[in-house]
Amino acid sequence: MDLNRDGVREIILTQSDRQVGAKLVVFNKAGEQLSSSPAIGMGYRWRNQLGAAPTGAEGELELVDIKTPHLTGTVEFFRLEEDRLELAAELEGYTSHVIGSRNLDMGLLGDFDGEGNIEALFPNQGRTELGAIRRNANGAQVTWSLPVGGVLSSNLAAATLENSGIVIGAGRQDGVLRIWIPQAGN
Repeated sequence: MDLNRDGVREIILTQSDRQVGAKLVVFNKAGEQLSSSPAIGMGYRWRNQLGAAPTGAEGELELVDIKTPHLTGTVEFFRLEEDRLELAAELEGYTSHVIGSRNLDMGLLGDFDGEGNIEALFPNQGRTELGAIRRNANGAQVTWSLPVGGVLSSNLAAATLENSGIVIGAGRQDGVLRIWIPQAGN
């Protein structure tokens, strides 16, 4: 993603450290480090990055991750400020995966409600509900949610319809595939 808007994409990764935990790091294509977020501050603590999109209250480009998805599950929105990733907003209570699972993509970024704003869509810590988290001038808040009707066990998947609506699909622990199809006017 071109985080610094110089016309060249950067490489974004999560770097772990057994002493201070994980941090987000941004490199250029030559492999030079351009910036990083603060480390969590405790060993064996993880950040799971979702991606970058114009999620800011005024459409600013932000990097979205979940800090400690197995514990507090804090959705974080970072902005690149010169040579630092600065935390712009955060909201606790969500996850991107279950510890030990290979399903690491229980989150999506998109304009799921068609209102022109990018939401981060994550399951709550119990994985029984999906929350659409949107940025505003005061931080981040859940603007709507979808009940899973059980416990989420798969990654989230999405597909864009001809009318630009987005269909979301996910599997549950009871073997049911749950699909949410946008309704006209919703």
